[in-house]
Parts: sequence; C-alpha cells; structure tokens
Amino acid sequence: MTKLSIAYAPDDGYINMTVVSMFSTVQNNVDSEIEFIILYSKLTEDSINKLNSIKSKFNCNIRYIKIDESEFYEFPMSKWVTVQAWFRIKIPDLCPDLDKVLYLDCDTMVNQPLKDLFKIDLKDNYVATVKDVWDVNKHIKRLSMESDSYFNSGVMLINCIQWRKDNLYKQIKDYAISNKKIIKFCDQDSLNKVIDKRKINLHPKYNFMDTWWRNYYNEYEADDLRNYEEAKLNPVIVHLTGPKPNVKGCENSMGEKWWYYARLTDVYLEETEKYKNSKDPKKKKKFLSQLFNIKNEYRNKDKWKVLTILGLRIKFRLEYDEKTFVVFNTAFIGDILLNNTLIQNIKYFYPHSKIVYVVQPQFKDIAKYQLGVDDVITFDKKKESNLLGFLKFVRNFPYKDVFASFVIYSNDRNLILSRMLKAKHIMTEPHNLFTSIMSTKEKYKRNTYVHKRDIAAGLIESLTGKVLLNFPIVFNPPVVESDVIKQIKSINQDIIAITPTSKFKPKDITPEDAKELINLIVDSGRCPVILGAGDVARNFIKELEELDCNNFVNLVDKTDFVELANVLRLSKALISVDTGTMHMGNALNIPTVAVFYSHGKEMWAPQEGLYKSVVLSDKPTVKEIYKALDKV
Repeated sequence: MTKLSIAYAPDDGYINMTVVSMFSTVQNNVDSEIEFIILYSKLTEDSINKLNSIKSKFNCNIRYIKIDESEFYEFPMSKWVTVQAWFRIKIPDLCPDLDKVLYLDCDTMVNQPLKDLFKIDLKDNYVATVKDVWDVNKHIKRLSMESDSYFNSGVMLINCIQWRKDNLYKQIKDYAISNKKIIKFCDQDSLNKVIDKRKINLHPKYNFMDTWWRNYYNEYEADDLRNYEEAKLNPVIVHLTGPKPNVKGCENSMGEKWWYYARLTDVYLEETEKYKNSKDPKKKKKFLSQLFNIKNEYRNKDKWKVLTILGLRIKFRLEYDEKTFVVFNTAFIGDILLNNTLIQNIKYFYPHSKIVYVVQPQFKDIAKYQLGVDDVITFDKKKESNLLGFLKFVRNFPYKDVFASFVIYSNDRNLILSRMLKAKHIMTEPHNLFTSIMSTKEKYKRNTYVHKRDIAAGLIESLTGKVLLNFPIVFNPPVVESDVIKQIKSINQDIIAITPTSKFKPKDITPEDAKELINLIVDSGRCPVILGAGDVARNFIKELEELDCNNFVNLVDKTDFVELANVLRLSKALISVDTGTMHMGNALNIPTVAVFYSHGKEMWAPQEGLYKSVVLSDKPTVKEIYKALDKV
C-alpha cells in the first residue's frame, strides 16, 4: 500500500476548505495509507474537531505540529499572504522521519489517485512543482533567476532528504530577510529564487489553476498551452486560485466539483450559509482611474485596449477572431475524419472563426457532422478539375474574405483554388517547388510529425506560432430510425461490428480467418455484423458464403454514413482493418480493435490515450484479435 504524506498550513478562516480538500484526497485514494500533517499556530477547538471528523470517518491519520509565529516575524509579509504561508518551508525539518511530502494549499482539491505523483524520483531536486500561469517572465526577471520556469508554491512535492541535507530552510530564510525590497509574493518568490534550477517541472494536471478570474488570460504557449488544455479536461489536483466557490461571483470551472466534495462533509451547511450571506462582488473603482486609465482586456481570446476618460470607456479591438478558414481535403473518409483535430485547434485559437470544409460530394456528411465545422462545400474532382470547374467553384463560393486556407496533402488543385479564393494565408505541407510557390510565407516548418492526424493539425503551428493541442477527433451525426437501424435494434445480443476489407487487399482479413473470428463471436453469445461497401466488400461476402459462413448480419452496401455511425453507436465494439471505419469508431468513442496486417500503423493507427482502442499489428492471429475485444 502506497503511503501518502500530505501537509497543510491552515488558519481558522480556511479550516472548512482544508476539510473539503482532505476529504477529496481520502475519497480518491482509498487504496493508499494517508497521513495528513497540519502545521498551525492557532486553531480553535472547533477547527480541530472539524479536522478530526475526517480521521474518525476515514482510514487516515493526522499529525498536528504547532509552530511559534514569532520565528517568522522578520520574514516579508503582504496583505494577501498570512504568516501560515511560511510554515511550509519548515516541513522537512519538522518531520525528520519523512523522505517525501506533498504540500497543498488549503484551497485545493484532489480528483484522482496520487500514487503516480509520489512515485516520481526527485533525485537531488528539492521539489516537483507546476509552472505558474501569470507573469512568469516578469517574476524570473525581477528575481534574476537562471531557470525559465517560475512555479506556483501551492502544490509542492518536497524532497525532505535533500532539503534537510542542504539546510534549505536557512537558505530561504536568509534570502527572504535580505531581499524584502524585491520580494512581492513572499514565500513563493523566495522558494523560486533559492531553488531555481533544483526542481522538476510537473504537468499542470498536478496544479490546475483556472484563469477565469484574470479574464481567461494566461501566458502559456507551445507545449505549456497544450498541457494546460489537457489538464483542464481531467486534473489530478485543482488549485482554486482567485475568489473561492463558497462566495458569490466565483465562476471557476471547477467550482461545482468543489461543492460536490463539500456536500459530503460536515462543513457543508456552514459553507452554504456562508455563500448565502456573501455579497455579489463589486469592482473596486479608484477615483483617479475613473478619470483616466489605459489597460488591456481579454474576452474570448479577443484583445481590447480600453481607454477611460472622465468615466467614459472607449474600447479598441486589437485582435479579433471572427475569421473565415477553409480546409481542403478531397480524399477519403479516414483522411477527412482525422482533420477534425486541425478544425478543433482552429476553433480553440480563433473561437469566433467560421470553418468551411471542402470535400468530395459523397463525403459531405463525414465533414458536416464533425465538431467545429460550420459549413461544407463540395468539389467534384472527377467532373470539375478543369478551368471552367475552377471558375464555377470560385464564383459560387459564398465566403469572399478567406483568412486562411489549409490544403491537406499539398494537393495542387486545392492550392490553385486557395489562390483563386485570395486566401491571405495558405498553409500546406512541404512537397515541391509548386507547393513553395503557391503557399504563403508562413511555411510549414516542423515537418516532424508522422501520423496523418498530426501532420494535418500541425499546419496550425506556422500560423499561430503555437504547438497544436492534442484534441481527439469527434464525429456526431444525428440519430436516425431507418429500416437498417430498426433491424439492428431488434437484435437481443451484444453487437460486434466488423469491417474486414479495405481498398488494399494485403490489409484485409482473409475469408478463412473471418469465418473463424465470426464463429468465436457467435459462440460467446454475441452477434457479428459485417460492414463495408463496394466490389471488394461484396465479393468478400460471397467468399464467406462459399465457406458456408452465414451466421452474421450482412450490412455491406446497406448503409449511408449517418446510418453507419448509428450502427456503430449500437455496437459493443468494432473490429476494423479499414482506417475509415476505424476512425469513425474512434470519433464516436466506440471501443475499437484496429487491425494492421500490412504497413501504415505509424501513420494511421488510433493514437494511444485518445480513444478506446487496441492496436494490433505484425499479422495478428484470429485469437489475438478476439482476445483484444476484452481489452476494449
């Protein structure tokens, strides 16, 4: 059993939040041995009883350590930092039996197990921490730091052994007392300066700070931004910086989660009463700032300059996101679906953008129902790939002011169309001299991605200067009630959808192996449904029938794309050699066994951590494919 040592430094005003934080930790770490360490100078009997209520109800221990405040009277203080903030720097010395401890501010909550965090090898580093979200570069410059990361001290995994060995407490104390003039954030500044490079930078999921109370603005770029967006989806530790959920005016995206934990504690009624009695926040208005003031504001990624003269506010938009983007992809199903990550990145970086997807007519629905797509325009490359077709397409194109065009696969025809549409920015992969001439100055610089999804999404990087965010593809067509869907709904067994064929025969399951797989599925009490379209799929069905295999539902050539999606939604799992159906399953969040008999795994396989998928390659056997169903 993993032992977790977790320290807090509360005062009476923060005791309820501490109780909620402790409860969230216990609830999400039931298979760990937890010891809470409470550093305090003054706590009422009522506060101690509230903390002990966690110990009495759950399998945990509490170690109380009383500290003399006078030891810190020389340290720098501020109106928003109490003396308790300094207690954390004494933890290793006060707990000589501990090798490692996690310090948490009282306004945190734990949403997932902490075992992986405690397994981190700190080596000779003093802490593992998360980079702060605001004014990092300013703090680094102000403190003359050598590292490029200023961390938030509200969550720290502390290496007690190294801390004690180097007498870090004294180093921090000496620095803090000697540099009061430049210290702004008291303990946090002092910790950052003294520790500087002796730290491990953690993923922001270990100290997620919502930026809502600072106008939804943070400084993160590149990998930091990508990691921040990932952390937002499922943070391990949430740090409720800014106004708290227990007062009116809090808009923190994690506020409801905090109330979920609070409802299950003894402090819930007291906290609801506190919320009822709190007042709606009022903006502080200084007299001089009402006469004249200039500042920046951020609203939904738009940047404004706000000029206040004699109480009159005049706003100038500096950056505006309402732009038209065109994505050209006249390839096939899988290609079109994989571009959804690019589309979601465009929507993230330009929230007010209009995204127009240009595809072949037969794939209109594949584009239409993707997350983030605003409009779909078709181009028939068989009939319109001539001068008249080009002119007709451009003349009928309803959007006359195209900000950027993304041309997938450096398609010459689509590059020409982008030029004819007068797109300000034309982004494509490096390919040849024609590509270089037709694209604009924002060249695709990275050219390091291998997977087709990432190659397409990576086009955003040259335009924004920021690394793409790792969004999973999302496809959400409407629910339909056709005859095919009614047939599938009438089946009283778990359905296993199978796509055994593709456009390239070496990638396909052999009819003999398909028969064996179908029999295994039937014998397990489940119903196999064969999917596919075209001559290859029809011939495959005939070969199965010749092998006296007909104990399956045949949907080859019997569904359109919307119906196909609805069949997959009704399926327990999907087995597919075809990347188009495979990625549709991923985009619908259907458990998928992706089978690669031939090449292409690196470029086309469902990517780890994004989908409910198992990827099989190197000519997997029928039994390996069947067993993979249990893994998804």
